[in-house]
Parts: sequence; structure tokens; C-alpha cells
Amino acid sequence: MIIDIHAHLHIEGMPPRAYVERFVKYLAGVSRKSEEKMWRLVPEYYDPTGEKLIQAMDEAGIDKAVIFNYDVGLLVGDDKFSIIEQNKQYAKLVERYPDRLIAFVGVDPRRGEAIKILEMGVKEWGMKGAKLLPWAGFYPNDKDFYPFYAKAQELGLVLIFHTGPEPTPSYSKYGQPIFLDDVANDFPGINIIAAHAGDWAWWPEAAELASGKPNLYLDLSTWQNRTRRWPIEEFYRPLRHMINIAGWHKILFGSDWPVLKRYLSQADWVKKFTEIPEEVRQAGIGFSEKELSAILGGNAAKLLGLES
Repeated sequence: MIIDIHAHLHIEGMPPRAYVERFVKYLAGVSRKSEEKMWRLVPEYYDPTGEKLIQAMDEAGIDKAVIFNYDVGLLVGDDKFSIIEQNKQYAKLVERYPDRLIAFVGVDPRRGEAIKILEMGVKEWGMKGAKLLPWAGFYPNDKDFYPFYAKAQELGLVLIFHTGPEPTPSYSKYGQPIFLDDVANDFPGINIIAAHAGDWAWWPEAAELASGKPNLYLDLSTWQNRTRRWPIEEFYRPLRHMINIAGWHKILFGSDWPVLKRYLSQADWVKKFTEIPEEVRQAGIGFSEKELSAILGGNAAKLLGLES
């Protein structure tokens, strides 16, 4: 079984237009292309029915994907959808594809109704975890959020936190993995995923933390971008080190769909694990079938309670 632990389904207004506007400005700046050209690309990423994601999963042989929204309302303001409606939209998509999609609640723990939304998502909409975006402006280890984490632990949920730098309008400092240390320590009953494994900036820190915390895991979403230029040095060698440090049982396949789909398809991303180039082996970097099978889906199946 192959499980994508980290995916999104963008709908116009989700994320809010104010966030998209600032992200488009960023993309135009780094690509040296016009904002008008960047805006023409935006509709490609909308998938209100989930059909594009399911098609990409079918082409890649991905059996299931975990999906969640961005709660950036406290960063840029809410848009046409309230945070409750955003989560409802994701729950409806799971109803459409119950055998393929699993939804997590997406909510900023600073919201006064965060715990209510968490319970609603789980008890009324069948969601299995929660996604939090520290880059929206908070440190994960803020004690004000401990009641939220206590409720998540009571409900037996998986929590996934963004880690790693993030472009404007986000605040990268909140994404350093070290801020998950307190949460993992103080809530041993919660399985925690460090999304993006700290990314290139902080992956060694994330791996070392995961090695010492039984309930801390790492996902590889967005790392497909590292396979484009120098795949051995920027992907396969760091992955081998992550496994050596944290253990193969702590690493999870993820994509961050649809963010990088223009650069690497879901099918080609899966092939980076199932069809490892010969030059990787020639560089002295090897992976066992047991390790790759666990990363692609076995580990996520255990976290999500999908094992038969």
C-alpha cells in the first residue's frame, strides 16, 4: 500500500485570496516572470471535486491520501469560506472518495473555537487528525495550546505540524523542528508528524529529534523538488542519513499535492522510491525493500490504524 500522508485540495477561496496574492508576488519575484503570468497558472491548482488528485493517485499507484486545508485566516484574514466551512468541504470530498481520501482538521490553535472545531471534525465529520501551520504566526510549544493538544490526545489523533522555512507571507522562524520537542515530550500519547522533515534547512535537527522521541515522525513532502538538480546529494544521501538517524519506521511518504505538480508528477515522485537510479547505488547509497515499503505506506498505515 502506498499512502500520501500530506496533500491538499485547493478550491477558489481556499486558501484565501489575500494569501494567494502574496504568494503570487513571491513566485513572480523568484521566477522573474510577471504576476499576470503567475495568476494564469493559479486555476491549474484548483481541484474542487478531487478528480485531479484521484487521477494523479491512480497514475502513481497511490492507494490513499491524507488531505487538509490551510488555516491562514489569522495571518491574512478569512475569505469566502469560514474555517468551519473549509473543513466541511474537505469532509465532503472524503464522502465522495471514502476508500481513497482521509481528512484531517485544519485549524489554527489560536482560534477561540479551535477545540470545538477539532471535536466537530472528528465526531461529526470523521476526521482522523489535525494539521497546524506554525508559520501563520505561532510557536507550537506555546502553553496556551496545551488544552488543544490534550483534547487531541484524548481523541487519539495524529497531529501534523509544518516544519521548515516558508516563503512570504509566512514566518519561517516558527517552523524550526525544535519547537516540537516540548509537545512530543509533554503529550506522549499523540503521534506527531514534522511535515517536510524540517526541509533542507533543518532536516538534521528534525531527524535527531525524531530519534529520541518515540511519537515524532517525519514526512518527505516537498522533497521531490530536491530530486531535480542534484538528486544524490540533495535527496538520496540526506534520506539515507535520515533513516540512519531516526529509523526507517519514522519516515513517511508525502507530496504536498498540488504545490509541486508542475515540477514532478505524483507518478514520478513514487518512482524516486521504486526505481532508484543505478548511479545512486554506485555512489554507495542503498535502501532495502523493507525500508522503502515502510516509507511508502507501511508506517503511515500504522499511524492511521489501517493495518489489517
